[in-house]
Amino acid sequence: MSWAKRSAANIFPFSENKDDLKLALNEWLYVGDMYDLEKPNETCELCDHPDIRYQFKIKNIHNSNEMLVGSECINKFKISAIDDDGTILSVEESARKVNRDRRHLVEEARKKRLINALIELKTVEEDFDIESFITYEQDRGAFTPKQLFLLLWRLGEHEIEFRPTDFKVVMKRNREKDQLKTMDDWRIGKLWKSFSSSQKKWVRENTNYEP
Repeated sequence: MSWAKRSAANIFPFSENKDDLKLALNEWLYVGDMYDLEKPNETCELCDHPDIRYQFKIKNIHNSNEMLVGSECINKFKISAIDDDGTILSVEESARKVNRDRRHLVEEARKKRLINALIELKTVEEDFDIESFITYEQDRGAFTPKQLFLLLWRLGEHEIEFRPTDFKVVMKRNREKDQLKTMDDWRIGKLWKSFSSSQKKWVRENTNYEP
């Protein structure tokens, strides 16, 4: 069965129009409610695509029926969204809103994993000042190279599970760049996966480190 037929079979029972998929889809709006399930273990209620982690609620404007779908379905079927004032957005504006909302969920999930790793580190190192690190990350959205090396090294020493890409490095000030210029290559290597593409380029051009 094609994705269009699967989608029609799923949406017709909850729509007023039960014959034309395009007309049925026009009855639905993305209302701005979104959920991070933390694991990709759900199925899109519209197209049956598996392994959905981020769910987005769409609502029928005629009968108030609701469905939980993936963000790609909203964009693919050109389902309109409404803004905070209740205004129906254009297809282009709706796609931007959906993509923006999805990025928000992904970013919140990243922050949650980061905080959970720091909290676990605190449980095995009672003298670890987790509050100062959390505050610094919240203020600047990243850690200095020295701070991040310390964190990743201690997390590794205690075999605490973490994603290096969840941790970001701040390199805007000269003192932060100087930290990298004077840092041993093996220490820079610990940070490598946390660097952005532009930061990796800077490191290659300004240090002796070779990934």
